[in-house]
Amino acid sequence: MRNTLTRSLSMPADAENLFEIITDLENLSAWLPRGLEVERYGPNLVRLWLPHGAVERHIAIDWENLRVVWGSDATPSYRGRVQVLRIGPHRSAVTADVVGASGIADPRVDSWLDQALHALAEVVAVEHPCTPPRQFQAAAAR
Repeated sequence: MRNTLTRSLSMPADAENLFEIITDLENLSAWLPRGLEVERYGPNLVRLWLPHGAVERHIAIDWENLRVVWGSDATPSYRGRVQVLRIGPHRSAVTADVVGASGIADPRVDSWLDQALHALAEVVAVEHPCTPPRQFQAAAAR
């Protein structure tokens, strides 16, 4: 994607649990920044409510590859991709690539992306806390 903002964040969560939260379109407001809302608009469509109005985008959720894509090359603005990567047991990372208004890099979108990933990490920590294996707990207690 041209003029794409990319952010990644590692999280103490199983990749499938993280992806489950990301694809729960009914509860995205738990981690999206204020002023951004997403709702399912129809089969394979979402409506993005932005401060200046709403746009509709095609959405594809790929459970096998833990990837969500919205928009396409035919929609030059407000399109993107979220990919969850398995790092190890109870450890994953999420990478988001987003194109803002008019298909250009936008500092506001950059801020939204950063806020969203950190809020997502907080939601994951609450909804799917990972307890380290006993060997790590014992080592930490020493």
